[in-house]
Amino acid sequence: MKNLLAGLLTWALWLVHSAAWACRTCRPRVQATIHTPEYTGNLLLLLLPIGILLVGGIGLYFADAIKRYFLSKPTHG
Repeated sequence: MKNLLAGLLTWALWLVHSAAWACRTCRPRVQATIHTPEYTGNLLLLLLPIGILLVGGIGLYFADAIKRYFLSKPTHG
C-alpha cells in the first residue's frame, strides 16, 4: 500500500511539474510578473491557507489540554 501511495504521489508531482513551465516567449513576462515589489505580499497571501491549516491542526491536536487549561477551576482561594 505504501508503494502504491508513493507511486501515485510521484506521478501527481511529475504531472504538475510539466505544467509549471512557461514557453520561451512567455517566460520573461512570467518572471517579470513574479519578481515585482508586490512579491512579498503575494507570497504571504499564497501561504496564508497553509498557516491557517497548521494553526487549526495544532489546535485540534492540543484541544484536550487547551480545554482543561481554560475550564479547570482555580486552585487558589
